[in-house]
Amino acid sequence: MAHKPPKSGQVPPSAPPVPLAIGDDERLWTRNFALIWIINLSMSVWAFMLQAPFPFYILHLGGNELLIGITAGAVSVAALLVRPFAGWFLDNISRSILLLLGPLVIILSLVLLLTIPVLGIAIMLRIFLGFLFSATSTGSATNAADAIPPQRFGEGIGLLGLGNTLGTALGPMIGLTLIGSLGFEALFIVSAAMMALTFFAARGFKFKKFDKSQRRTIRFKALFNKDAIPASLVLLLASLPFGGVVIFVALYGEHYGIGQGSWYFVLIAVGSGTARLLGGRLIDRWGEKPMVWFGNACFVLGLVLLVLHTPVAYYLSGLAFGLGFGVMNPAMQAMAMRTIPIEKRGSATSTFQLSHDISGGLGGVLAGWLVTHWGYQVMFGTLIIFVFFSTAVYIFWAAKSKSAFEVWKVSG
Repeated sequence: MAHKPPKSGQVPPSAPPVPLAIGDDERLWTRNFALIWIINLSMSVWAFMLQAPFPFYILHLGGNELLIGITAGAVSVAALLVRPFAGWFLDNISRSILLLLGPLVIILSLVLLLTIPVLGIAIMLRIFLGFLFSATSTGSATNAADAIPPQRFGEGIGLLGLGNTLGTALGPMIGLTLIGSLGFEALFIVSAAMMALTFFAARGFKFKKFDKSQRRTIRFKALFNKDAIPASLVLLLASLPFGGVVIFVALYGEHYGIGQGSWYFVLIAVGSGTARLLGGRLIDRWGEKPMVWFGNACFVLGLVLLVLHTPVAYYLSGLAFGLGFGVMNPAMQAMAMRTIPIEKRGSATSTFQLSHDISGGLGGVLAGWLVTHWGYQVMFGTLIIFVFFSTAVYIFWAAKSKSAFEVWKVSG
């Protein structure tokens, strides 16, 4: 039956909506993505700026290597406690509050750290900062997932990770340079400035709005996302050695006179940045499997080079770790998020980021214990075991889960 022609200026009720221009729904560099990139960069610089020099601060206040490892573990426990609740909060209450309030509370904590140079209080404040950073970084990662088109998720995560890469290089270099030339007071002041940048960038970000009727009550099952667990466990085991390395590598290089920690972190950033620039589109095309093999091989190489105990091996180790982390992290994040609907991305993000918290804490505690009893080289050699565990978990379990690229591609 013929339809009556519409009156002038009217659109027929049955007419489809006007389509977007070609590619509009796949644009990556939107205003939101640019802002979340800046937020991610400033938070990463802040985190590494504080993490690398803080062991020296503990020694400065009268602590030792074992206390350094215990502090790193306590920071991770604090992050573990808050991360799942932060994910639920992002999915059910607000995408904005954590990114707006978190940096302000961090600034206040840094002011207290600046004004109370007492070992016990400094450690408690460092643990509290880990708690705050966990909540804020979960907010950043979740809002980043909202800002990336699904068709370009691997590429987007890879580019977003360049902020982490720059943070890996700039943070330790700035932090170690500041304490060497101006003292720890300057470190805490510049750290507060980075959090101020995070706050002002977050104010310009357009956050996802919620339908209040869709809110879910807090239940244990709602705090975690089982589809994100396979990728999270693979990354946890692979990056556990990295958690120990970033805590102790500067002390190791200085103690034996084989290298400077600031340049080690620069080489990590060079390797990671190169991998992220080249690997994002490869993840979208080929999936995570080749990245797991390559990344874990780089982790093993990095640890072996540290055991060799020479200046050349020391710096090449940083490059190897950078390449490994640069391919593994975005690949596992893409795997963890690819099957997750938008309303559950908060819980998936928090589940995935628990791998960083656990690996950083457990790696720091284990490394500190091993260093105290057997020394640095035994510690680096022992940590290789966890990389092999990571590879085995991927082959025999994670690669068969629905979030694995080959399974998802067939089912999709």
